Amino acid sequence: MPTIMINSQQLTFNNIYYVDSINGSDQNNGSDDSPFLTVNYAVSRCATSGDAIYANKGTHDVTRLAGTYDSGGLWDDSKAISFIGVKGQTIFVCDGSKHSGRDTHCIMFRNAGTKAYQITFDFRVGNRAINYSTSICGAGGPVTRGELINCLFKVDSPSPSFSYSNDGTTTTKFTNCVFDVKANFVGSYTGGPGITLENCITNFTFHTEGTKTNTFDKGSFDSKYHITNFDEVALNVGIYSGKYGWTFDKILLQHNNNKIYTIESSENWYQTKMTSNIAPAPLVASASSFHSSGYEAYKAFNGDHITDNYWCTTSADSKNCWLMLDFNVPKRFNKVVLKSMITSRVGYNPKEFKIQGSKDNLVFKDLATVNEEWNTETDRIINFHNSTKYRYYKIFIISNNGASWSGIREAQFYERKDKLINLPSANQANFKKYGGSNLRLDTIFPIISFALQDKFSKNEEGLWVVTLDKKPLAIEFGNKE
Repeated sequence: MPTIMINSQQLTFNNIYYVDSINGSDQNNGSDDSPFLTVNYAVSRCATSGDAIYANKGTHDVTRLAGTYDSGGLWDDSKAISFIGVKGQTIFVCDGSKHSGRDTHCIMFRNAGTKAYQITFDFRVGNRAINYSTSICGAGGPVTRGELINCLFKVDSPSPSFSYSNDGTTTTKFTNCVFDVKANFVGSYTGGPGITLENCITNFTFHTEGTKTNTFDKGSFDSKYHITNFDEVALNVGIYSGKYGWTFDKILLQHNNNKIYTIESSENWYQTKMTSNIAPAPLVASASSFHSSGYEAYKAFNGDHITDNYWCTTSADSKNCWLMLDFNVPKRFNKVVLKSMITSRVGYNPKEFKIQGSKDNLVFKDLATVNEEWNTETDRIINFHNSTKYRYYKIFIISNNGASWSGIREAQFYERKDKLINLPSANQANFKKYGGSNLRLDTIFPIISFALQDKFSKNEEGLWVVTLDKKPLAIEFGNKE
């Protein structure tokens, strides 16, 4: 069965139909070599379930021209279809100015199994302004379903809303999506309570309706929709996070015996969400001191980095103090994210501190040492090498940024993993499917020797092969002389 790789996730389908908005033709057979021209025609060719449509980079007009209440958006014809785009380069236009119906929508999925990955939706509402006429989800009254994953929505409605479904509650889910809108979201006319937002962000404010998990308002974006006022990776929010996050650079490594490898990277966040120093079990939080009730150690592990709650020492314990988390079983972490105090309390932030690990709560090993001013309301991200699992992780604060108390608003623990995957050959298909999204040269790989590049020219710098009979592997870079 045909497959598509999105990052390191392999998706399998009965059929995959390819669409090229420039070089395709709806007279073609829809293969990679003979793509269709339009997404809507590809939808008509899909079976009831199990098929996918891969839209090549470019602008695709998916505007549906139907009735006065169900025009404008991407339609799945009530089939369970997966729509897959090229991250950052596949644009679906839903243009309400192309029809005179009362309503225009963007997402018109009727099947719960329909999904869309890594697509930019350009939703234009024309001269409409009322919420039921311009809702993102709508299909003429019937409920909409399905899921949108790592998609970007550009919505020009003056009153953006999520749902219009008089026949019932909408169940559409949005995961790791970004909403670039012109105003605060308003409540949906109908169906809104069923909307689910997870790891999503908007530049204005979401309405209170629906189920929201890890969502953020008032985000700021750069030209490529990286979030500039939040740590999108640490928070796992937006289109650049999650299993299907947008990444661009692709790299393959060539071994000196002509074997080809790719790097697969993952990052797991251990979400603590503690409600007391001993809950949830088996976690146990402790500290050298705490100021008073409400500032206990677990406050730094409760998962709340939005409201102003935190762990804080006594004034007598502001130096050479510590905060510790007992995971009950050994775990390997190599990244810690510390959330800053609010601006009026940035003096509480650690200035000189260590990340330490212990197997027995007696002997602690220094894993990372930091000595740097931290007097702005920004996150502190500490990456470090660690190949050992420890049960106890401690943040040992030597000094802070000048306050009478030391404190931490939130501490998050991550494990980054990198591994090499052997590929059968270096061809275009493997590069598209398996090209690594990033290249880390500070990771231990179980390979004794390899070359990143073994051919030189007068305009290129060479990369020398280093052969070792011990680990860890080292790679040297040098100019050919």
